[in-house]
Amino acid sequence: MTGRSNGTVAFAGHCFDVRTDETFHADQSIHLQNFSPETSPAPLCGQLTQIRIHHSEDLFRDHGARLADAHSLEVLPFRGEPYLASRLGQVRWWRPDPASHLPADHLYACDATGRLHIVLHPGTDRGERYALRVIREVVLRCGEHRGWTAFHAAAATVDGHGVLIVGPSGAGKTTLLTALAAHRRADLVGSDRVLVTESAASVVGVPISVRIAGGTLSALAPNDSLPPHSVLPTDFGTSRKASCTPHDFAGAFAVRVRESAPLRLVVLPRLHDDDRDISIAFPGAAAARAALAAVCCTPHDEDWLHPWFADRTRPEGELARQAADVMDDLVARVPVMQVTVGVHTPHLLERIAGAVARKLP
Repeated sequence: MTGRSNGTVAFAGHCFDVRTDETFHADQSIHLQNFSPETSPAPLCGQLTQIRIHHSEDLFRDHGARLADAHSLEVLPFRGEPYLASRLGQVRWWRPDPASHLPADHLYACDATGRLHIVLHPGTDRGERYALRVIREVVLRCGEHRGWTAFHAAAATVDGHGVLIVGPSGAGKTTLLTALAAHRRADLVGSDRVLVTESAASVVGVPISVRIAGGTLSALAPNDSLPPHSVLPTDFGTSRKASCTPHDFAGAFAVRVRESAPLRLVVLPRLHDDDRDISIAFPGAAAARAALAAVCCTPHDEDWLHPWFADRTRPEGELARQAADVMDDLVARVPVMQVTVGVHTPHLLERIAGAVARKLP
C-alpha cells in the first residue's frame, strides 16, 4: 500500500496503518494525534486495518465519473447521512447521495484485500476528519466481536477509578464529564460512545469529539482550549453545541486522554431547567437495568444505523444476548447512581463533581 505512513496507531485496542499522500501527511497526523489516547491502552485485539487516503483531483474525478454511471443502492450507514453504494470490479464504493446535504468531495472504498480507501478532492474542507469515520466504525465492530458492548455514554477516571456516565442526548453526560475534569482532575476516557468490556470489568473509549453546550461552557472560567460560550445559546436542552477534540478537552483541564479504566461507578445524570438542589439516589436493579438498556448501542445504534466499512462477524441475536449479559453484570457488580439537579443551582459543576467523587472507593 503506497503513500506515506502516519505510523501504526491504536484505538480501543485495534491497530491502524494510515497512509496518505505526502502533501496531506501533516494535516492527517495532527488530527489523529488529537484523538489518540495518551495512557492506559486497551488490550490489543491482534488485528491491523490498513487505510489509504488519496488526496488527488484526477483520481477523485476519474472514480467519481465511473461511479456516476454505475448501478447504485442508497444506504443510510449514519443517521441523516445517505450514501450511494456501488461495486466496480472487486471494489466496493460509497459516495454521498447527490440529493443530500452531504458535501460531494469524498469517496470511500474497500478493495478485495479488505484495505479501506478514502479518495478526497484537494479542495475538501477538513478532509482529515474522514479517516476517523472509518476508524470509529472498525473500532465498534471489533469491540462487539471481542465481547464488548457499546453504550451512548461518556466516561472518565477519578484517581484511576472508571466512571461510566450514561443517558440519552440532553441528559447531562458532558456536563457531568466536564464537572469531573474541572473539579476532580478526571482523565477523559470517552464521549458519546463508550465500550464496556466483558463482565463489566472496564470502560474503553471510542475516538469521538467532545460536544459541549453553551450552558456548561458558561459555568467555566474562560479557557483558550475551549470555544467561548458567547458564540453558543445557553438555553437548556439546545442541540447546538461546540465541538472539540479529546486532546483539546483534556488540555483545557490539564488532564490526560486515557483509553481504558477499571469500572467502579455508573452515573445516570438527570438535569432539569430549574434550581432544584442536588439529590443522589440508587435505583433498584430493575430500574437501573432499564436505564442501561435504553442507551445500549449493541447491536442497534441510533446513530450508526448500518455497518459498512467493517462487516459484522456475529449475528445480531448473539450480540443482543452478549449485551444483555454485560448489562446484567453492570447492575450486579457496579453501583448505579442517579444524580438529579437543576442547572441553575449555584456552583453546579463543583457540586456534581463532589457528589460523584464521594461515592467512589
